[in-house]
Amino acid sequence: MIEVISIFAQFFIFLIFFSFPFTPKTLNKTLNFNNVLDLIDTHTINIIFFLYFCLLLSFFNIDLKLLFNIYFILSFSFIFFNYREFKFRIKTSKSFIFFLFFLVVLSLFFNIAQYLRLESDGHLWLEKALVFFNGDKIQSIPNVPTHPEYPHLGSFLWAFFWKNSIMELEYFGRYFQPYFYTLSVFIFAKCINFKNINLKIFFILFFILITYDTYLFAGYQEYLIFTSLIVAARYIYLIDFEKTINSKFIFLVLSILYINCWFKDEGTVYFIIFSTLLVFVSNKSIQSKVLFYIFIIILLSLQFFLQKYVIGLHGFPHNNLLSLVSLMSDPLLMITKFLKILIGFIISFIKYPLWIIILSCGLLNIFIFKKFQKINKYFTWCLILNFGFIFLIFLSFENYEWYIKVTLDRLLFQTSGFYSIFFILFLKNLKFLKI
Repeated sequence: MIEVISIFAQFFIFLIFFSFPFTPKTLNKTLNFNNVLDLIDTHTINIIFFLYFCLLLSFFNIDLKLLFNIYFILSFSFIFFNYREFKFRIKTSKSFIFFLFFLVVLSLFFNIAQYLRLESDGHLWLEKALVFFNGDKIQSIPNVPTHPEYPHLGSFLWAFFWKNSIMELEYFGRYFQPYFYTLSVFIFAKCINFKNINLKIFFILFFILITYDTYLFAGYQEYLIFTSLIVAARYIYLIDFEKTINSKFIFLVLSILYINCWFKDEGTVYFIIFSTLLVFVSNKSIQSKVLFYIFIIILLSLQFFLQKYVIGLHGFPHNNLLSLVSLMSDPLLMITKFLKILIGFIISFIKYPLWIIILSCGLLNIFIFKKFQKINKYFTWCLILNFGFIFLIFLSFENYEWYIKVTLDRLLFQTSGFYSIFFILFLKNLKFLKI
């Protein structure tokens, strides 16, 4: 019974934590938006703020319980002093949608509590989580036996909520992921202004049905990238590429994309591809674009510096792209690898049917609806470069067949949320839907 109460309490802890430090009013004012962003947007941006708070303080070896108490007091005080605005927002929002959010999150919490097994890579990330849980210094990460060079933020979050759960149960540390995941689905549904609430509920539940995987919540980090990219796509969707884009809004999107660098190594590649293309297609002056590119380089350099000189190590685990040069001398082997990787792609698309929807909607938007605006071009080029990167990586592997079986589906899944915008654009083109 205490465990059940603790699960309910965890939901409200998240609710309190992520009500700080922005309200819809302050967020719209900060980003120079005319009341475009509402309570759910604010809740999401507050999570991004919290992620950076955790990332920054993870380098200072501060006691996790002390950090929790500080953030909880700040959040609770913030709600208390802004009570009128929260009260107004709650009264005027659709309470049923919040109740649905509550039910979905609780359902996922109980599902994880029932499925206590950690899958293979879960133990890898658990080793890093234990460094923070046991109060060891971040400089102890190089002593982790398996892939110590992997980014640490996901493991820090795991340890943070594990250490500060009521019963200090391990799986409470993994509850942040389903909470953030569910919130991202609800905010993604906002891309379409559904007039029919039943249609909106159907869309949310359908999206969860085709993207929820208990296996990936068993210690993996894929949902952190999947969710962050959904959030980034939601705000990129708000951009009018034909007009001059608010620089603050570009900084917001770049900040959301950059946090992926601290979840997994491939998050750095996604950040480079998605952010550089976004700046390139934006309707900004050459000088502004150069400044944004300098900002991107600074962020990447900062990550390298912190990992190499503060933690004590840096490097990708698969630095074997040079093997592609020798592969070119064996065309038959290259063709064989290419076809097997392609088959792996098809199998992954079947396993995660969101990809089938994405690719189908993307093709229909171009060839049936004849719609290929700048936003379509942006996401299409991201998709091409994304797939190209994956093909190059897997072509460089000597034991590529093992990697195709073990990692390809997860690698593809974690970026699928970003390209779900093709689904939104397709639904927008369906005139007969009252949305």
